[in-house]
Amino acid sequence: MNFIECRALRFAYGEESGEVLHGVDLDIRKGEFIALLGHNGCGKSTMAKLFNGMLVPTAGTVLVDGIDTAVEETQLDVRRRVGLVQQNPDNQLVAGIVEEDVAFGPENLGVPPAEIRRRVDAALKAVNMYEYREHAPHKLSGGQKQRIAIAGVIAMETECIVLDEPTAMLDPRGRQEVMDTITYLNREKGITIVLITHYMDEAVRADRVVVMDDGQVLLDGDPRTVFAQVELLKRHHLDVPQATELVYRLNAAGCSIAGTPLNEDECVAAIEAYIRKNHLPVTGRNAGNAV
Repeated sequence: MNFIECRALRFAYGEESGEVLHGVDLDIRKGEFIALLGHNGCGKSTMAKLFNGMLVPTAGTVLVDGIDTAVEETQLDVRRRVGLVQQNPDNQLVAGIVEEDVAFGPENLGVPPAEIRRRVDAALKAVNMYEYREHAPHKLSGGQKQRIAIAGVIAMETECIVLDEPTAMLDPRGRQEVMDTITYLNREKGITIVLITHYMDEAVRADRVVVMDDGQVLLDGDPRTVFAQVELLKRHHLDVPQATELVYRLNAAGCSIAGTPLNEDECVAAIEAYIRKNHLPVTGRNAGNAV
């Protein structure tokens, strides 16, 4: 069942700036975890804002759960279904206390106080931040702030969360915290996730990867299928996971390592299999593990 449907989607910020999206067709199924990739200026962030009605198409349609996002009378219904988390959590934190910040969205939707209390507590527990409910947001780490921003969207009980480069400003630990939260919400809570990212190691955690270039969809498929297209991605100035890149370079140097490894463990296994198959000598401190 499709939750978001884009048909012949076009968008321009103004006549002078030109068109950003050029007839995009895209379906996102309910409960999917989608990674949306592409270099700066390809239209990713514009797509994020179109998904929750912050922007409306110049031409074509965006349907969210069957609702046309361009119809002004139903745009609030769209935002009840799709929440947007931006790159900088400071742009979304509006209150001086964590639990008040998480309550902001439900309050604006007219949710009764008792229900708001239940939602706030549940949302904070979902992102593992309940113990910080009475803290000041500005005293939290970057990863903690981003999890509070995500909790604010969860408290609105949206069925889909769109995250526009939520880890771009975080250190590795903060990135891990946010990615673990996103994965939990998708796998355990069934929330549809659209993750816009420049980090390929985050993209490989998705069910499906959509690559955009120049306002159009370039590739669409599962991570292994998409990242196997190394030459095509490189021609469009896009990266692949480090494990994929290493095997690609080894093969270019004359090896014949099978598969498309997406992470470190898969890369080690692929290289070890190649060594065993070709009866190559192994040297170094880990030689005993490889032979």
